[in-house]
Amino acid sequence: MTRIRTTARLAIGLSVVGLLALLAGVAQADHVPDGRKVHKLVFQVNIEDPMIWNLTLNNINNVITEVGKENVDIKLVTYGPGINMFRKGKSNILERLDSLKKSNPKALDYTVCSNTMRGMKVEKSEIVEFVHDLYPGIVRIMELQEKGYVYIKP
Repeated sequence: MTRIRTTARLAIGLSVVGLLALLAGVAQADHVPDGRKVHKLVFQVNIEDPMIWNLTLNNINNVITEVGKENVDIKLVTYGPGINMFRKGKSNILERLDSLKKSNPKALDYTVCSNTMRGMKVEKSEIVEFVHDLYPGIVRIMELQEKGYVYIKP
């Protein structure tokens, strides 16, 4: 009788391990072709402080350098006074934002909050051309987190 229980427990244990292995195979959808994981990050900046912006851009650049641009999907979302860093003639880091985006076109996207733009009476024409996503900032962050993006606020 003990041998039957042991065999049954072993069979159940192996079934659970097999099921977990099967489920792990489904998770491969978030991996690049060579099997490494695609890391999904959302950075949020809501202030105009150049020191914080440079820290954020350094963080983004470091992640891309360490894991490779083919292994990351980074979104930078800004709202409140932070949108000024994407306004023509108002920002001293536009060149760096543009350069980072151009060197990592598939790895990095920018979102500027449309609600903040409306509240600050900022026209779309005042936002630099390399920003393609004008959307409510908090809603974008919420949606990205629901899709598994890791939230980072430097």
